[in-house]
Amino acid sequence: MPKPKLDDLLQESNSKMSTQITKDIDFNISLNRQEISDRIQDREERKKYAYRTFIFLSIFTAFILFIVTAAGFSEVINFNLEGTVLISLITSSFASVVGIFILVMRYLFR
Repeated sequence: MPKPKLDDLLQESNSKMSTQITKDIDFNISLNRQEISDRIQDREERKKYAYRTFIFLSIFTAFILFIVTAAGFSEVINFNLEGTVLISLITSSFASVVGIFILVMRYLFR
C-alpha cells in the first residue's frame, strides 16, 4: 500500500513542478518579447532623432555659409562684417555644431 501512495505523491510533485516550470517559461518568453519590442522602438527613435539632428545641423551650417559668402560679396550686396566678427562667428558656430553633434549622438548611441 505505501508504494501507490508514494507514486501518487511523486506524480503530484512532478505535475506541480511541470506547471511551475511552464509558468516560468511563459513569463520569460513574455519578458523577451517585451525587450525585443523595446529595442525595436529604441532603434526607430534613434533613426528619427539622428535624421532630425542631421537636418538641423545642415540648415545651421548652410546659414553660416550664407553669411560668410555674403560677407565675401560685401561690395556687391552692401553687407559688411569686420574680420574679427567673421572669425568669432565661424569659430562659435563650429563649436556649437560639434557640441550639438557630440551631445545628441552620445545620447542616442550609448
